[in-house]
Amino acid sequence: MVMIEQLEKWLRHYDPIHRGYTPQGIANGVCATRGFAFPRVAGGYNLYRALGEVVATDDAEIVGAASANALAIATFAWRPAAAATAYHFAVTAIGGGGVESAVGAFQVAVAFDDDGLAVAPVPNAPVDLRVTPLADGCFEVAWRYDMRDEAVSPERFDVFGGAGAVDYETPLGNVTYRARAGWYAFVTEGYAHDAVGCFGVRAVSAAGVDDGNTVIACGRAQAVGPPVHREVFAAVVEAE
Repeated sequence: MVMIEQLEKWLRHYDPIHRGYTPQGIANGVCATRGFAFPRVAGGYNLYRALGEVVATDDAEIVGAASANALAIATFAWRPAAAATAYHFAVTAIGGGGVESAVGAFQVAVAFDDDGLAVAPVPNAPVDLRVTPLADGCFEVAWRYDMRDEAVSPERFDVFGGAGAVDYETPLGNVTYRARAGWYAFVTEGYAHDAVGCFGVRAVSAAGVDDGNTVIACGRAQAVGPPVHREVFAAVVEAE
């Protein structure tokens, strides 16, 4: 067992980037040195792609490679994206000795339409949607936006609503996105007393692409106050 562990350690230094003749090795030119050395002496980057789900290097497809001073990395010409398909992409870094980093938490989701063209990235959906009845039958619609792992920041939030159901055809209004703003709120017009108002919020990018979520929250309108007591009685009580 000890001998096997030592052999594995030795192979990692003797034959970097998966012993040369694997997709990763070929992408980085290790086969040119027959696996005896990593030709990118300054290091570099690998681009991975996984179908639909998040990328894990154990089963992901390598679709690009770049040098250490590259500012961008592109897919290989012989690894085109399939039409009407969604992928996750991730980049790993490689040291000058050929040791590759693990896949990071940040990954980018990209979808392609029926013509094989990339669909504009979609912002994250709003979270913690809630509705609070206000005076005169109005509602306050509130939500948060979590920017972690977003593919693109929203430009605005469109607020949709309706009596008992949400009409996603025409927004009631919109609220401008502010980075790291925390909570957002929108106050609706008045509804009839005791009517049920349902609302949804979608994040919209600068390209006009919304997140498409269908999460809703509802509330009951309070257009009038409680009934007034018609008779009031008063009694004189002696103080103790």
